[in-house]
Amino acid sequence: MKTRYSSESVMRYFKELCAIPHGSYHVDAISDYLVDFAKKHNLSVHQDELKNVIIKKDATSGYENEPGIILQGHMDMVAVCDDPAKKDMEKEGLDLVEEEGYLYAKGTSLGGDDGIAIAYALAILESNEIPHPALEVIITVNEEVGMDGAKGIDLSDIRGRRLLNIDSEEEGILTVSCAGGVRVHTSLEGLIEPFTAPVVFLSLDGLKGGHSGSEIHKGRANGAHLLADILLHILDDGYDLRLISMSAGEKDNAIPNSGSAEFAVTNLGDPEEFISYVESYNDELLKKYEGIEDEIRITIGVSLPEEGSGYSADDTEDFLEFIEDEPDGVIAICADMDLVETSLNLGIMKLDAEGFFCVFALRSSVASKLEELKERVAKIADNYDGESEFHGDYPAWEYKKESPFREKMVEIYRGLYGEDPKVEGIHAGLECGFFVNKIPDLEAVSIGPNILDIHTTKEKLDLQSTDRVWDYICAVLSEK
Repeated sequence: MKTRYSSESVMRYFKELCAIPHGSYHVDAISDYLVDFAKKHNLSVHQDELKNVIIKKDATSGYENEPGIILQGHMDMVAVCDDPAKKDMEKEGLDLVEEEGYLYAKGTSLGGDDGIAIAYALAILESNEIPHPALEVIITVNEEVGMDGAKGIDLSDIRGRRLLNIDSEEEGILTVSCAGGVRVHTSLEGLIEPFTAPVVFLSLDGLKGGHSGSEIHKGRANGAHLLADILLHILDDGYDLRLISMSAGEKDNAIPNSGSAEFAVTNLGDPEEFISYVESYNDELLKKYEGIEDEIRITIGVSLPEEGSGYSADDTEDFLEFIEDEPDGVIAICADMDLVETSLNLGIMKLDAEGFFCVFALRSSVASKLEELKERVAKIADNYDGESEFHGDYPAWEYKKESPFREKMVEIYRGLYGEDPKVEGIHAGLECGFFVNKIPDLEAVSIGPNILDIHTTKEKLDLQSTDRVWDYICAVLSEK
């Protein structure tokens, strides 16, 4: 499509950004680049101690009385490489390839998330042709590793009350709310005792797993919970278990797709019969998750009786019942839209001789519901004499039933494309949560062009979509 205002400078700036290493925690160079850009164009600029950058530009003629707009994105990227031996992403820029309407980086991630937001902003700040109200461009640091920049930035000097966040990856969607979240670390202790008994090695795999924000509603089995379910099934059928080790999951924001356990069974009996008995439970699980999980696999092996040590029978039962008692998956659905409101994911579970440790990722788009869930998880741990700690909290961005800025953006989109955009929330975190909590009367919308396979070496930026979103942003700025 032919854009109203040339988009040539968008790609020029994006390619300049790609030449500067800017993985999370390595943002000094790109932050300084933004400061130099502002000074070169005689724009007001502030760089804080965290390296966040705020650039301001006065309204163009005739737009002095229009409400100011904040353009916002983050400067860090998820820097991943197929072969780190061939590319030092802390020191080298990207090798860009344009092919069949897409831009990608050879052998590495591209950083379209969120370099394209910066490129759009710089192109607008540079232009003398695009009409716009007063602009405040806020570029934050380390969004990908905890939103540290948005969390620590001082917004007391920000005057705009309409924020356009450009950190979404699907064209045609206006994101208008997001979940807040927190990580809950729980730990339980137990008594280790000697035993002489056969030792069982059990593994569980074949689960789909997925992202605990975007895929929690799909009802997929959580490897940690399913592993506990299998062991409780054995325990409930009269077998005397003594856990030695148990683990599932590696990241708190991912649904575990596997798990494993090592345990003694003091009254195991015939090993072949026991193996057959456990494997038969595999069929029950496949029926339970029919249409959701179709590759659940239990693998089991039994050693000869040996001397060893493991957790007491009482503690083994407590550990497994603790997992069963904790909620899992979707807790509540939003009243205003078809979206998960509140959820919980047991992302990391580990038991060894040092004790029993779990990490839960809690999310909710309603702050009070998140607090309730925190208290519920901690109370259950307390019932088992466990301890809980809270880490990495970030605020929700709650849906506003009335938002003139959102309605204006819907109207402009309809005028450009002859159809309405999708207006949605997401069950994951966005920096908008911090901004709307720091500026209570702020209206915010998040958009972006099509970016495929973000955070991977297959990441691709759709160039035609990039042009269309550029035209849309320019229209939002210039419409009175």
